[in-house]
Amino acid sequence: MVPHESRRATIALIGIDGAGKTTQATRLAEWLTTLGHPVRYRLAASGRRVLGNAARHLGRRDSVALLGPRMALRAETWLRHANLVAARNAPILVADRYDVCQYARTRMLYPAMEPWVRRRLSPHPDPDVTLFLEIPPEVAHLRVKERGIDHETVDELIALDAAYRSLPEAGEYVFVDANREPDTVSGDIRAEVRSALPGLFPGRALLSHGPLRRHRRVGISGIPHRRGRRLPRR
Repeated sequence: MVPHESRRATIALIGIDGAGKTTQATRLAEWLTTLGHPVRYRLAASGRRVLGNAARHLGRRDSVALLGPRMALRAETWLRHANLVAARNAPILVADRYDVCQYARTRMLYPAMEPWVRRRLSPHPDPDVTLFLEIPPEVAHLRVKERGIDHETVDELIALDAAYRSLPEAGEYVFVDANREPDTVSGDIRAEVRSALPGLFPGRALLSHGPLRRHRRVGISGIPHRRGRRLPRR
């Protein structure tokens, strides 16, 4: 990867499946492009959907059932790394998922592998803004079910949500309530990007909700947050 200082900004959108990451990352990239910024949208996927489809074709539930947790996580980590390396020349990167997504999945499935995963993904620059799209796992499960291309149980989504919140990076998340209309969520994300990256908007009035407070609270799934920032509801 290019050094962090050679890229103007890295914006990562993360969260459990069904939170709306792809919708909001695509919208954010399009908005920044209309403002004249050299933006690249990148789906930093782990290939889990492809691996899962292959597993089901062979009569297994998912990639973990087919390969075992260690091999599945190794394959996912390398694929996610490759997807991010492909965006190494992006002046401004809007990443649909990022390294932290792999850290959370690893912590959920096989915590002993987390040091290995972190070493393999360490060349990637830390995001300037990490937007955690927050949604009740039960609602996310219904969205995934309606989408019809993934298979996630409520318990799996609860466990992944807990893993995200337990990571040391959670102190840098901006928690965005994604259980609202997409336009409202997009508006909050744009306001946060303007506030967090004022250098991208010279001469433009900042559209923000005021200072974002770092605090501890009980999350929507009943899991306490680590220190982090949350956008207030409108």
